Amino acid sequence: MLPFKEESPNGMRVYPKILKLGLTVAAGGHRYTHSAFLGDSAEIYEQAFGVEKIPKSITAVTRFFNRFNTQTTEEFFSERLWAFLFSKVIPLKSLGEDVLSFDSSVVTRYGSQDDAKKGYNLRKTGRKSHHPIFAFLNQSRYVVNLWNRRGDCSSGNGIVEFSKQILSRLSGRLKVQMVLADSGYYQVEFFDYLESLQLDCVVATPMILILQSEIYGLEEWLDLGHGVAVGEFKFKHRRKSWTKERRYIVIRKDLSKLGSDTGGKTLSLFPEEDAKVLNCKYGRYITSSDKSGEVLWRKYPLRANDENIIKENKEDFALEGFALNGFYPTEASMLVRIMFFNIINLFRQEMLPEPESHQWLDIRRKKYFITPALLGRDGKSPVLRLGIRKPNLRHKFLHILNRISLYFATAMHSNSPKGLPSQIFRN
Repeated sequence: MLPFKEESPNGMRVYPKILKLGLTVAAGGHRYTHSAFLGDSAEIYEQAFGVEKIPKSITAVTRFFNRFNTQTTEEFFSERLWAFLFSKVIPLKSLGEDVLSFDSSVVTRYGSQDDAKKGYNLRKTGRKSHHPIFAFLNQSRYVVNLWNRRGDCSSGNGIVEFSKQILSRLSGRLKVQMVLADSGYYQVEFFDYLESLQLDCVVATPMILILQSEIYGLEEWLDLGHGVAVGEFKFKHRRKSWTKERRYIVIRKDLSKLGSDTGGKTLSLFPEEDAKVLNCKYGRYITSSDKSGEVLWRKYPLRANDENIIKENKEDFALEGFALNGFYPTEASMLVRIMFFNIINLFRQEMLPEPESHQWLDIRRKKYFITPALLGRDGKSPVLRLGIRKPNLRHKFLHILNRISLYFATAMHSNSPKGLPSQIFRN
């Protein structure tokens, strides 16, 4: 189900190189040299994926990515990749609707990569980095857009163009229930754009002084119990770009009931002995929605999924690895690993039993992907013989393989006849 079988404008047959990188990641690799993990098993993958030849040379893969050395060639590759994901992998039609969320992350670099700059890097202070931005289908856990960026740019850099790109791709394919973003995207241009599309959005706000004054002056609070209360106010910044008042939601958290480690910010502008400062922390959000403050506050924590997805991509899909000297080749390689994350996410949600549907790749790798096997023949047909002795594990493999076959049979033939064979793979 991988893309790009046909020739690209550069005359490259890209399928085998992409496949080799994906297999290296699936085997646990974090560098191009780790493709040696595949050993002498190339013939198995060639038979399984229907390719003529998987390159044995590491440089064949790096040369392929290094050809995307301009913005034009990288954008061509990106558009083809996302078109494949949206049409063949991410089941937008069956999802129907989802929450769209935005986040960014710091990817530390250790060499002399283009546009690797010193910026905000909490884990590796002073190290050069890139600062990619992501878009997620929050509830179904798919990554639906990624731009790599310079390490010294702000979180919200390019957010309007980035959101325009993903929302145009989703238009007519999936209903966006709501847009969520953190305080790095507190920009009037971003908010204007979302409002022009009549999208409900909730964006965290920084604890700037003018907003602290508004929060401090709030008198009406709705008690939600357990030390939490919600309030709201209307506010318009004095800058010309802010053309109207907007709605702000404030969550007040009582530290005496929730503990000092609860999330939120204090009102640093005011004296510490004031009870509003000493005993409380506050969450702050700007919104275009008319839903109640409580509903929006309970919706916003869905963004925690985004942090987990980024962490999984870094740890299990080597998002910080496979770096090349060129900026655009590095981004193209990152996009391929995002593609494989989405494929694995589809596998996890549609083919695995429910208790295992949220497990990370590293766990599934040990359970399913690293299995001894021999390639043989049954008459003229190639046969892959898996070394699985335990009957219960063998039955689980057969169940998963049959679910894979039935899923794609249904996807390719939506009007397929009833009575598909219940067991496609032999014991």
